[in-house]
Amino acid sequence: MLTKVEKNILCWRARVRRLRYLGGTSMKSQEWRQQLGDCVRDLFLSPEMEHFYSIKMTLERARIYLLQLGIYVRQRRNFWPQVAANCPEFEVKQRIMEHEYEELVEDEHSKAGHLDLIFRQGKELGLGVDDILKAEPLPTTKAAVYGWFWIARQRPWQEAIAASSIAEWTNDDRLLGDIGGGNCTRLYKIWKRDLNFSDAQMPNFTVHSKADVRHSDMFIDILEKYVVPGREQDVLDTAKESMDLHRAYFGGMAHAMSKAS
Repeated sequence: MLTKVEKNILCWRARVRRLRYLGGTSMKSQEWRQQLGDCVRDLFLSPEMEHFYSIKMTLERARIYLLQLGIYVRQRRNFWPQVAANCPEFEVKQRIMEHEYEELVEDEHSKAGHLDLIFRQGKELGLGVDDILKAEPLPTTKAAVYGWFWIARQRPWQEAIAASSIAEWTNDDRLLGDIGGGNCTRLYKIWKRDLNFSDAQMPNFTVHSKADVRHSDMFIDILEKYVVPGREQDVLDTAKESMDLHRAYFGGMAHAMSKAS
């Protein structure tokens, strides 16, 4: 006897075959890149992001940012397993595992995972490992984390893939170079200008301005292959919700930073 999950998988696959028989065509990779890219660009043109990048950086403000970033990065390791658990496709699970191995274990940029980059950069601000691991989230950070986790856990896995992977695009200078660059590129310039930090003191920024370009490309073909024709807008809407949560996350940090000296 088939389980409920197995029945749902069979129904989903039958629907895909029927739509293809009826002449439905999937959105191509370039179309996904354009549509999702527009969501990211809209985020960077929002009042919250403009406020965040307008704030003069001080050591105390830098600490606020890095402590919240540590929470963000660690919680993302909880989001992706939810997506993998909800996805029946083996090749997608493999792709997620590849992504998470680079984040958690090692890649060409770090032999100790990407959280180690935050530890190293935090040391330049007088922050220890425990300071980062035990940081208290701002209310806006907490709310955003709850929102991202709910999407990863409850939304169809195709939507959750888009919502989780689009976060990598916020560091993609190919997409954002003409409007000031991605997040790490912008912060690299700000910290260099205001704190006189060198490249060696900003390993998280220098690495992610490169690593997230690769990660930005990791799931585009998955969306082309597995999003059923007619469901593209649902995926785009959920990706936009993820960007709205980023607005709350960055807006909350901007508010806290503006109150600090």
